[in-house]
Amino acid sequence: MSQTPATEIGATREAQNHSPRKGGLEKVLVALFLVGIVGTECLVVYLFLPSETDTAALASGGTSLDQNSGGHSISVSSEPLTEALSVPQVEVDLGDFSVTSYQPISNTTLRIDFHLYGTVATEDQKAFQEALQANIHRFRDQVISVIRSAELTDLTDAGLGLIKRKILEKTNALLGKRYLKAVIFSDFSFIEQ
Repeated sequence: MSQTPATEIGATREAQNHSPRKGGLEKVLVALFLVGIVGTECLVVYLFLPSETDTAALASGGTSLDQNSGGHSISVSSEPLTEALSVPQVEVDLGDFSVTSYQPISNTTLRIDFHLYGTVATEDQKAFQEALQANIHRFRDQVISVIRSAELTDLTDAGLGLIKRKILEKTNALLGKRYLKAVIFSDFSFIEQ
């Protein structure tokens, strides 16, 4: 059986409709659609997330978002910073620590040795010493708990920032007043065994 010219033309058109060119065009359109969606999401994130300097300013404290401009600008209040700098402070000895911490994931033991100091306002030094002596064992327990719960990345951080903030927060909460202004590590070392 031979096909009539009309059915041959219909078959040819049908073959053209399913040609690889049309399939390639559909793939390009789908890809462009997906790129458009991802681009729109990136634009929304860019517009609504604070910049790196804004994030750093928020992390340092004493900042607030300016709601009138849609949350894009941040005004920094220098009160806490100038207060901390203008108040005369003195270093106080918080003791020597030697902590052993088992790391089950890597099946290793860490030995962490350091001497801890803190800074307090000169006018609060006597009250701080009395409060610390009344809670010395709880204070040492808090410090040891913070060190033992620290991740390896926290211990290898050059400034030990997260560990310092945790010790500072827990100590001031324990003492019931924000006596401690900063925590200073001296002779910090840890050995993985």
